[in-house]
Amino acid sequence: MCRRLQLTILTVLSLFSMGGHFHLSGQSRSILGLPDRIMSSSRIGKASQRPSLILPPPDTVRMTFPLGGARNVSEDIDFFNYLLDNELRQDAITLVQMPYKDSDTLDFIRAKVLFSDRKLSQAADLFSLVPLESRFGAESFSYRVVSLATLGRLDEASYLLSSGNIPAAFSGSGPYAELAALQRAGLAIMQGKEGEWRSDSALFSYRDYTLAEAERIVSEIGAGRFDAKRKHAGVAALASAVVPGAGKVYSGRLGEGVAAFLTVGSLGAITAENWKKHGGKDWRTIAAGSLCAAFYLGNIYGSYMSVSIERDERVASENALILYHLHLPLRSIFR
Repeated sequence: MCRRLQLTILTVLSLFSMGGHFHLSGQSRSILGLPDRIMSSSRIGKASQRPSLILPPPDTVRMTFPLGGARNVSEDIDFFNYLLDNELRQDAITLVQMPYKDSDTLDFIRAKVLFSDRKLSQAADLFSLVPLESRFGAESFSYRVVSLATLGRLDEASYLLSSGNIPAAFSGSGPYAELAALQRAGLAIMQGKEGEWRSDSALFSYRDYTLAEAERIVSEIGAGRFDAKRKHAGVAALASAVVPGAGKVYSGRLGEGVAAFLTVGSLGAITAENWKKHGGKDWRTIAAGSLCAAFYLGNIYGSYMSVSIERDERVASENALILYHLHLPLRSIFR
């Protein structure tokens, strides 16, 4: 039994050391992953699972509006701003469905109410109807970029901000040039475009209080995304083969690493004790050894997978943080 177990472990390690150039069936992944999930879901394992910023999903239901009326929405614009600033979204929704006279301002107000209600696709469409030269053109442009980015339509948002399409106010020495640089830099990080992030983040002055915090966050995330040394799944697997749980610690999951070390170590100690008392062929030794081998291999497999899982979770959390800080300054800037 011992020689077969050694052969199995060496085979698995050789596969992991290839750097991922192998494929396991879904059933095999489930079997190998079960012990790792058990260890990770323990109280100790959960200690390293940090909460992440997750934005609520956009609402795809489109709002309907009445046909044009006689009242001009400009008469109520201050009240709309009051409702939105104080998170009275439902009151704003009720008011915006009144029959107002058609105008660019009405398109803008409806778009902002839709944006606050997470109906981002419809909001982006209405923001696009507001002419850039109008009173709310610059604000509509900025909110449209953020709406498209939040919807995952990063290429469309980047296209709007490209040099050939960007309004004059957002380029050169225009009043919103630094805001545009912030939005381009954030989008570049989410798209994995290191060169564009570096060129746009170099335009940050950190002097405008409405943008300084967002610029700092985007700069830090970009540096971590592009400058940090990338961790390798094969290294994590080999580390956990030498010391159970070490690969989890390497990938940034300390609690899961400690849980794996204690679990595999305890099962190994029980196996050794049974071997010493009852011999290698006793059912108690075989049962404990089988469990130890299963959790040991699961620990290696879990460590291998944890590198990509940790990276994906970190990227998703950072992207949500970027989107939050692209939206956050807009309320202060356009006042």
